[in-house]
Amino acid sequence: SKTLVAPEASELVPDEALSRDELHALITAGWEAFAAEIGLPRIKAVGPIAEADVDLLAMDVDAGRITVVIVGEGAGKSSTGRALSAAAHIAAWDADKLGATHELLQGATPGDSPRMLIVGPKFDEDAARLADYLSKHDMNITAYHVEVMRKGGDRLMTVKQSYPAPPPAPDIVATVDSKKKSKNSAPPPPPPAEPVEAA
Repeated sequence: SKTLVAPEASELVPDEALSRDELHALITAGWEAFAAEIGLPRIKAVGPIAEADVDLLAMDVDAGRITVVIVGEGAGKSSTGRALSAAAHIAAWDADKLGATHELLQGATPGDSPRMLIVGPKFDEDAARLADYLSKHDMNITAYHVEVMRKGGDRLMTVKQSYPAPPPAPDIVATVDSKKKSKNSAPPPPPPAEPVEAA
């Protein structure tokens, strides 16, 4: 219905994780909604590319940069290796190969390093260290961890960015209105001391 509704936390029960194949099928079929949910609506899907082991090839239409989407499970380090291999394969395509694959890729620059987007596994310290190293060499990696909850007969998928670690949410110190002071607000500063004449 294209409507977001926040469920009550007490109604949500953790459910078993989706298999890689099931998650892959869901993301491929509903990429437009998934991309919007993670804040990347400008990345448009091209399709799976079997020869490069790319679960989904996409294109950042604003930046003109190819995105390699890898759906993984288990250790994030393993999925990062798959993403790197797939990105290297796509980077080797020439302009003719890119254009013949899909019209969206006609604007891509041959030889550019594709962006890597990994969906599924959590990024532990080893995976983050590897991604940090690759990022220093102009390789863009973003990872999202997927959890599944159940509400009655419905299964809900929660997607959280796991790499790079998102910034912490800002703390809300107080809400102040014009009629009364908030109990959580900081106390007013003390009045300035009266001047004292030097003896």
